[in-house]
Amino acid sequence: MAGDVKRLLILIPSFNEEKNLPGVLLKLEAEKAGLEKLGWVIDVLVIDDGSRDKTEQVARSYNVRVAGLPVNLGYGAALQTGFKYARAGGYDAVFSMDADGQHRPEDLAAMLQVFNQGKYQVILGSRFLTPGEYKTNIFRKTGIKLFSIVLHILCGKKIADVTTGLQLLHKNVFNLLADEYPHDFPDTQVLLLLSLMGFEIKEVQVTVKQRIFGTSMHSSLASLLYPFKSFLAIMVTLLRVAQIRRNISKAGA
Repeated sequence: MAGDVKRLLILIPSFNEEKNLPGVLLKLEAEKAGLEKLGWVIDVLVIDDGSRDKTEQVARSYNVRVAGLPVNLGYGAALQTGFKYARAGGYDAVFSMDADGQHRPEDLAAMLQVFNQGKYQVILGSRFLTPGEYKTNIFRKTGIKLFSIVLHILCGKKIADVTTGLQLLHKNVFNLLADEYPHDFPDTQVLLLLSLMGFEIKEVQVTVKQRIFGTSMHSSLASLLYPFKSFLAIMVTLLRVAQIRRNISKAGA
């Protein structure tokens, strides 16, 4: 029976989130029993990305695992740290979610139910499957639509929310991303990479709230540079796919 146990690691990259993190962890604990009824053993890992506040101390005061980075490396590097931890720990799947309280733990069950069907290796919590469900500024919304179109052109997949941080990934996916993950503006190029590598992707409508405390990890300057850096990263991803496939073939030989 023990061999049938599936292990799920919930990853929470965090930077200066001492005020928001307790609410997230308490809600996760409340949802944990329901998630485990779906056939999974659940662990939580908070990755403190060199916070200047008490994020790490707050995380350690709860019954969760904590990985503290000595300096701020950025969202992508923090998330990749979680992927490496999950690979080393032999987990079967990972959830990634934000520490700012915008992602609702109660949405995880619906995503996990779709994942349990076994057809998809990547489940995305989408804000935009239901028109008007999520409000954002015109510049951000235009950028998301633009990269959705780019993704559709390059790999034939229609994904409404290409920048969602709420993701459920099969072990074959996060094992790849543990080695191949961009540290800067990772969202669109990661979905492009996974699509071109043949992974099946499915969106599930979720509700995303506004943060209560603090400011976003994405500064105004970062948002301004986002389109240019993303287009460059997409070009690099297209060049990297062939090399990644060769590396995988060599490893399997």
